[in-house]
Amino acid sequence: MKKRTHTSNHWKAGLTFLELLLAVAISGLILSASAQLMFSFGNFWKQSELEPRFEHHVDGVVSFLQYCLDESEVLSADPVSPFGWKKVPGVSQKGIQFRLTAPPPFFVTDIRPVPQIDGWLYFDEDKGLTILWRIPAKFTDGKTELMQTPVSPWVEDLELGYFDAENNTWEYESSADDQYKAARTAPGALRILFNQDGRKKMRDLRLLRHDRHVLIY
Repeated sequence: MKKRTHTSNHWKAGLTFLELLLAVAISGLILSASAQLMFSFGNFWKQSELEPRFEHHVDGVVSFLQYCLDESEVLSADPVSPFGWKKVPGVSQKGIQFRLTAPPPFFVTDIRPVPQIDGWLYFDEDKGLTILWRIPAKFTDGKTELMQTPVSPWVEDLELGYFDAENNTWEYESSADDQYKAARTAPGALRILFNQDGRKKMRDLRLLRHDRHVLIY
């Protein structure tokens, strides 16, 4: 009687060194791609969260300043340009002055409620856009104290706008120009340049009351 012999093939357990090296390389590529993808998504969400906040900040600053200028008492004999164009207290140049007889809570002092304030728009290269303001001496027994309230640290320039009737265009002078510092004529518009870590926005404010419904460009 013949005996049957059984043969079987056995696979070797584990991986060879070459296969292991290849697996590690592929895993490294996958992890590297995943890390870059996660970083890109994280950066995208960060930008998407910051951008609306910056937009809201810019719109809020512009709306507040426009309110102050629109609600200002007449400080000029010229009805077309009623805002004061006077020397900023403690500064050797002129600036836009406004007067509010019912100031919003933005202006805080020991006197409550604040009866009236005289304010000046002032750009400082280190502090950005601020408002210098004080309560008239007639409300403080002859004592005047100049306050400085920050408006936006992200303002990198405040430009004066003048209308060129001959060319029918607006021309703007930067605060860095000597003409800006020596300006004697009240501007018809203001241009505010915002910059937050490379994100830039530009907004214009109207100053001539008869141009309230006319676009400034």
